[in-house]
Amino acid sequence: MSDVDALLADLVRTESVSGDEGRVASLAADWLAARGARVTRIGENVVAEVGPDDGPTLLYLSHLDTVPIGDGWTRDPLAGAWEGDVLFGRGANDAKASVAAMMAAVAALADGGRLPGRLRLALTVREETDNAGVAEVLAATGRPDAAVTGEPTGLEVVRAQAGLAVLTATWTGTSCHAAHAARVPHDNALLAAARDLATAPPAWTLGETHPLLGASTAAVTVLSSGTRHNVVPDRAEAVIDARLAPPLAAEDARAFLATRLPHAEIGVRSDRLRAVETDADHPLVRAAVAAAGKTSAVGSTTLSDMAFLDGVPAVKCGPGETARSHTPDEHVRRDELRAGADFYARLAPTVLAALTTAPVPEVETR
Repeated sequence: MSDVDALLADLVRTESVSGDEGRVASLAADWLAARGARVTRIGENVVAEVGPDDGPTLLYLSHLDTVPIGDGWTRDPLAGAWEGDVLFGRGANDAKASVAAMMAAVAALADGGRLPGRLRLALTVREETDNAGVAEVLAATGRPDAAVTGEPTGLEVVRAQAGLAVLTATWTGTSCHAAHAARVPHDNALLAAARDLATAPPAWTLGETHPLLGASTAAVTVLSSGTRHNVVPDRAEAVIDARLAPPLAAEDARAFLATRLPHAEIGVRSDRLRAVETDADHPLVRAAVAAAGKTSAVGSTTLSDMAFLDGVPAVKCGPGETARSHTPDEHVRRDELRAGADFYARLAPTVLAALTTAPVPEVETR
């Protein structure tokens, strides 16, 4: 799989800010088709398959888009040039290293022998914004029997990922002209919110501590009230960011906050990024831990498209380090990239065999 180095360089030099992934999608689709994969386009998403259609389906999932380049770079973020054993560039780490490694594994498995099931690679768009790509792919292809999400984890196998719920707390009152505030009956909603929030901790903790993810938390992040200096506000709203470990969901956070902020109405603004967890004894987890050379799986509070695989046995694992993501001089090392490609190539036959209880085939990789 020596061509994975050149593939990543090509992907990085093809700019793909979230919402504008057409060129990189075409590059990926053409590369995969030329190496024997069955390729389809679902919008700007790329789906490639190898192996028979009559067995279980293992989904490899990663994203083509990046965040904007931003400031602070000391080198060209779109050069796509290796500097020794390091490739700098926007998306090199998050998540084009995973994309390239998964593509190389699919190409290797396309001509290396018969798989005991179908390996489906989905390269999605808009993961960094609204996750529309993964929703489009799952709607068109159905849900797989197991899945691996490619994100920079240092090849740590993540089997539990925290969810995100965004909630609102709303206080209502009665307004009046500010000039008459000392004489006219009114109820200042801003002051009502301030009284309640003044006793709030930096972050509430909810439920029991998760063994991999720690405590679930809820923190007030935005407070807004009033629009004019001369009107006492009759409404105030706080936004609360809740990071939830399984099995907690947005409704659990809403009920919890209702007891802590009894004078406010608590609502759920977003609950689409839900917590997911796969049992440590699932064959996917055991196979991934072995293929990665680890002793056990871990948890992650970093969000990804894994959130949309609730109910599907899934792990998150890929080359690179999460701390490099979205930073100036984002980069990945050559040994990380190649280790990722080897990991994905070794993993698929083992998992598909376990899902069919068939013997593990010997599959050559190039």
